[in-house]
Amino acid sequence: MKPLQVLSLLLTASLATAQSGERPDLVGSGSPAVDASGRSIKNPRVRAIHTTDPALQGGTAYLFEQDPFLAYQLGRNLNFREFRSRDGVFDDDVSSLAGPMPDGTTAKITKNNQTGCAGCHNLPNGNAGGGPNFHKDSGFGRNTPHYYGAGIIEMLAIQARTQILQAVDTDASGWISVTEAQNSSANLTIYTGATNARGYDPSVDYGSAQLSNGTTGTPALNNIFRVWYVDAAGAPVPGATAVDGVTTHGFNFEMVAWGWGQGVGRSALNPTNRAFFWDPMIAHSGLESFDPSTARDPDGDGVSEPTLAGAIQFPATHQPNDAGVNLDPLGFSRDDPDGDGHLNEISEGDLDLAEWFMLNAPRPAFAGSRKEYEQGVKQLASLGCADCHQPDWKILKADDNFAGDRRFFDLQLQWDSNERRFEGVLEPLYDRTTNSYDRRFNAFKVEGIFTDLAHHEMGAGFEEVDFGGTRNSTWRTPPLWGVGSGFPWGHDGKSLTIEDAIDRHGGEAQQSAWNWARTSPRLRAQLLDFLSKLVLYDVESVASDIDGDGTIASDFIVAGVSTGYERFNAEWLFQTPVQIQGVTTNQLGQQVMSLAAINLSAAYGLSLPLRIDTDLDGWPDVWDAAPGLAGYRDGVQ
Repeated sequence: MKPLQVLSLLLTASLATAQSGERPDLVGSGSPAVDASGRSIKNPRVRAIHTTDPALQGGTAYLFEQDPFLAYQLGRNLNFREFRSRDGVFDDDVSSLAGPMPDGTTAKITKNNQTGCAGCHNLPNGNAGGGPNFHKDSGFGRNTPHYYGAGIIEMLAIQARTQILQAVDTDASGWISVTEAQNSSANLTIYTGATNARGYDPSVDYGSAQLSNGTTGTPALNNIFRVWYVDAAGAPVPGATAVDGVTTHGFNFEMVAWGWGQGVGRSALNPTNRAFFWDPMIAHSGLESFDPSTARDPDGDGVSEPTLAGAIQFPATHQPNDAGVNLDPLGFSRDDPDGDGHLNEISEGDLDLAEWFMLNAPRPAFAGSRKEYEQGVKQLASLGCADCHQPDWKILKADDNFAGDRRFFDLQLQWDSNERRFEGVLEPLYDRTTNSYDRRFNAFKVEGIFTDLAHHEMGAGFEEVDFGGTRNSTWRTPPLWGVGSGFPWGHDGKSLTIEDAIDRHGGEAQQSAWNWARTSPRLRAQLLDFLSKLVLYDVESVASDIDGDGTIASDFIVAGVSTGYERFNAEWLFQTPVQIQGVTTNQLGQQVMSLAAINLSAAYGLSLPLRIDTDLDGWPDVWDAAPGLAGYRDGVQ
């Protein structure tokens, strides 16, 4: 066995025990608080402070522009942190689930069932993965989806909305009037922008902006869109359910990028990655968010200004429950909507960082050759599956209408069939100056996503009857990237094989299901093999060229210490890279590779003015009424 392979096995063994809790203690004490694998969260919880001025050291604007990999890691840690009582987690005791389902008996999974995102998004652990199946609206469950490539999905969703507005909103007001709806096409067709193997640009029909009664009623948009109704000035009218020509004179809309789908008239859950973080935080962990970024809507049309990460939000439909009615002198909310004695449980700056990680979360990959991939795509197309599971999309270059690719890096993976492993290249999507990372906002071809970003009626095999008796078989086309790691399958987790999930297809997918049934066993086996290779992976274990020298080092040196083989670890790309302990002797006298940090404060910016937390209570000193007084709540009382 090659030395690199031996080292790889040793490191894999040490990396196997990922933790969501903090292990920040200095190394060398023999304390169980030290994690030699390096995978536990190292930095103590310090609420991040939202800033727009990059000169304010330690604020989120500073981190985005001058230390983006640190911002990425801090956002990652918020996604996988195990929150504690001092953070304000849960409304009540964990055993007391809050509120009944519509049947009046079954407990909801809400506010006190998980200590953090990693309670569900945990496969693979410490990544943007999926997880358990749990009850929602019926006796069937919901699968927890992975969110690898979350930023790409969000960008495509916002882009599709913009394209529809370009086609219908002729006066560029940002909303659709009755006249514009009347004059719009009967079918809103959006092109993916990615030429396929047949040489043409596939399109998706998203329904119609025309109103059901001509000048009044509701638009026939695909259910992936959530609609709200507006007055003559374009302002949302609370509680309105249609255009009536009296109080409502048009509508606006959002594409809801996340969620399986919830039936006709009930769109999926979250329209943006920022909402995809704060909404489950309150729903599952009782952690309330104060977020002026979401509410910032100077023209009052229900659509916010872009966040620091560059994504518009939709306050017309989706706002955190801490409205910030009472503010302290620094502008932070002193409200406590759930009355648990904890304020600003998730700060606006925390949301900046969580959104930043989700924007840049690496994509799933294909564990096979290019030839195998192209053959699989052709077979999907031949069966008609690619009509909904569109293989490719294109993020358009930034201009006056489109934001471009807002990520600051892309991790590009190829399968090495000889070594039976992925090998990666870190592709910068920025230009580096002395102390700044300037994003390029270029176009980007999204290959292998396999979705049309739409809802479809899926027939009896996917039918669900909820607790109230409502029947639903309309679901979102889930991206197939990562499907090979998706056990179990289907929105309800009923399928234990990919083949069973395919066999359940009906409704709008009936013809494809018949094509599948008539396909030879050999070709079905080939397609199943293709789908099984659309996989997730442990991001931090993938051998990758991250320094741009064209090679993957077998002995990668960071801060003067060997880290083993070169791979994507954001900590090694900080402005001050994490210095690891290296080879050491454990309590049993064994030689081990310790990836624990010995320069934690410098690497994680804990001495930056807006991040200093003298009493370690989770509140930075600039936000703490008593920064020198030890205690968990002195910063808020």
